[in-house]
Amino acid sequence: MAEGKEKQQSTKKPKVPPEALEHVWREIERLGDSALDVEKVGRFCYITHAGSPLCRLGYRGELEIWDFAIYRHSRQAYDPDVEIFPLFGKVGECVRKALDAYNLT
Repeated sequence: MAEGKEKQQSTKKPKVPPEALEHVWREIERLGDSALDVEKVGRFCYITHAGSPLCRLGYRGELEIWDFAIYRHSRQAYDPDVEIFPLFGKVGECVRKALDAYNLT
């Protein structure tokens, strides 16, 4: 029983540490769009534009590469499986792709 619990904990992805959140903020600020905002929840950073959901970045344990899911307003959900978007990437690149998708650039 203890083995299963130990194994389950080792596969759990880490929460976003302060230095990773700072990295996300720096990358967002580089984009130069004051309407962008970030909210950290667990292992995710939710990116909004003027208060509307834009995309979700998932912390993978490293600063540079994050999981990516665009927000699909038609489904009112984050979707990591849209073929035209990457499953992961650098913060700035992922947010730029989401901004482009919604013609916000």
